[in-house]
Amino acid sequence: MSSLQDKLSKLQGDTPSQWKAAAKYRRDNREWLKKSAAIAVKVLDALKEQGLTQKDLAERMQVSPQHINKIVKGQENLTLETITNLEMALGIKIIDDNAQQKKSAA
Repeated sequence: MSSLQDKLSKLQGDTPSQWKAAAKYRRDNREWLKKSAAIAVKVLDALKEQGLTQKDLAERMQVSPQHINKIVKGQENLTLETITNLEMALGIKIIDDNAQQKKSAA
């Protein structure tokens, strides 16, 4: 048994695992992470349909390619300004401007 513990100790890293903190973060931010992932899918679909690269989109939006990469990973907490810039750069609708009016009319 001691040899197994020795082997496991050798495999263990020096820094403690952050899995609990990461799991808590995902649980605490679940709702906006879902929406961010949905936006990422829309952006990736639009890029594919238009034959554009992430670099092309970055140039259109005047941001870094790394910023676009974060967006398409679906884990970026996007501002309304960024969402609007995505819509304008890709010619797509991400947020339905009439959604609130439709709910009120119903």
